Amino acid sequence: MQLQIDSINLKDPAFQPIVSEIAKAIEEAKELSKTRTELPRYMNKQQAAQYLNVSYNSMVSNYIRKNGLKVIIVDGVQRIDKKDCDALMEKLKQ
Repeated sequence: MQLQIDSINLKDPAFQPIVSEIAKAIEEAKELSKTRTELPRYMNKQQAAQYLNVSYNSMVSNYIRKNGLKVIIVDGVQRIDKKDCDALMEKLKQ
């Protein structure tokens, strides 16, 4: 058995829930992308949590303590590099 579809009319009411979910996902992706590009390369812990899209407590306990996300300390000021966040996420990817 072979299924062939030559065209789909997404304006058909049957497809509206799907179209709505896709539009919602696109908007969420745009917002996340905007947030991530506006943050500085060297972030404080709160910004890093926002960059990773997790809570502050999760970022500190799960990413820094448990998985070794590197924290840069200069004169008592703590910063986290975006590149280190990305590298850790790649390492944790399954």
